[in-house]
Amino acid sequence: MPPFERCRCRFPVLRKEGSFIGFEQLSYDADRVSIVWKDGSAGEFHSLWLRDNDPVNRDGRTGQRLIDVADLPLDVQIERAVPAKNALRVFWTDFVAAEFPLEWLREQSCCSAIAPAPELWRTDHGCLLHRFCYQKIRDSPKCRLDWLRAIATRGIAFLENVPPFDGQTLEIASLIGWVRETNYGRVFDVRAVPNANNLAYTERALGLHTDNPYRDPVPGLQVLHALKAGKGGESLFADGFAIADHLRENDPGAFEILSSTSVRFEFADAQTRLAAERSIIELDREHDLSAIHYNSRSIAALRLPACKVEPFYRAYRVFALRLRDTIFVATTALREGEAVIFDNRRVLHGRAAFAGDTSRHLQGCYLERDGLFSNLALLEQECKG
Repeated sequence: MPPFERCRCRFPVLRKEGSFIGFEQLSYDADRVSIVWKDGSAGEFHSLWLRDNDPVNRDGRTGQRLIDVADLPLDVQIERAVPAKNALRVFWTDFVAAEFPLEWLREQSCCSAIAPAPELWRTDHGCLLHRFCYQKIRDSPKCRLDWLRAIATRGIAFLENVPPFDGQTLEIASLIGWVRETNYGRVFDVRAVPNANNLAYTERALGLHTDNPYRDPVPGLQVLHALKAGKGGESLFADGFAIADHLRENDPGAFEILSSTSVRFEFADAQTRLAAERSIIELDREHDLSAIHYNSRSIAALRLPACKVEPFYRAYRVFALRLRDTIFVATTALREGEAVIFDNRRVLHGRAAFAGDTSRHLQGCYLERDGLFSNLALLEQECKG
């Protein structure tokens, strides 16, 4: 057979004990293997990619790669590919053979995302304010999975019946991922204090915002646990992705400016100097929404050419006005023993003013999102099994 002539032999529908063993059709040529799966989807696997992912080149305990790309031959041609028990067996012309589990190949052809797709908030925020029971998520992997999914997809989830004790915030965090320490500490106390270094530590109302856009990277998740509810201080939440999506559809000019213009955020006190530049709406390489960075308290003086100042302020104001629209904003009061966990790179939060005494006391911490996705994947595997 010439090296790159398509193999004319196609394996028909394969069955074992009355059920399909994994795919409907298999074909190959010198540089690739093609598989049609039972659901009609197709996967195509290049010869070089298969050689690079030969299971013998992985450590059996850690799964980490044992070879470097420089160790691979560039011209690797497939001699034949045949089905084996729940696997695909590939033979190359240099007398090397490898066996790939069909389930693993199917996973690679799906291109599954690391994080679940976000569910944008719409006009009915009732389901978003649903409280999960703290004891249940501690005791039941299924309940904890539902709770973590809510955080990952809606960007927010609440807990009730959390013991209102100092340090309990870290117990909550341990069920999600890994805590990130900042200049505010591993855990921070949100209450009115004399000579506050941040307006969050006063009794003032705070407009909707994301925390710490002056950091690199910006903290991914935030936990706030109510030790004492006090008077006033009702919490506000808004889905920045829903607002950005609304702008993309209804005011594309404003969306373009806010997603393409970097602005500077700053924070300073006696011990700290922090600054970072980023766009208010952040997109990934596919131009999908990646993060929101909005904080009117810490945005620095704009450093833009004069011709760009007015268009930017117009777009910036359009976004700010959406944060005053009840269609986008959910309001709730955190009662003593309740906690909220939200995605700080998506969900904006704020509060009403509260009585200027020491009765209102929230305790918080930051986490990174990779811990959330790790625990989510482990629980999905555990509950599936």
